[in-house]
Amino acid sequence: MLAMELIPAIQAGLRELHGRRGDALASGRRAALWRAQQHAARVDHTLDDLRSYCLECLRTRHLDEQDENEYLRGFREGFQAVLNEIRRLETRDARS
Repeated sequence: MLAMELIPAIQAGLRELHGRRGDALASGRRAALWRAQQHAARVDHTLDDLRSYCLECLRTRHLDEQDENEYLRGFREGFQAVLNEIRRLETRDARS
């Protein structure tokens, strides 16, 4: 399955954050969702590619819940939201 199929869900997440200026948590989420959307937009990227990208972003930042600020927490939560959406799509397709 192509990662592009996730773009509407990512855009919905970005719309939810619209208007939350000055909010570091929302800014971090927005950054993660925007990056995931850019990765998903490539015609040759699958859901597995997008999952790997999200996991790598989480790993390379060494995001640790105990030591993170609001922006980094939002960044982590944004990528986790994308990973949850990937699982939802895969579960839906497995049932079909």
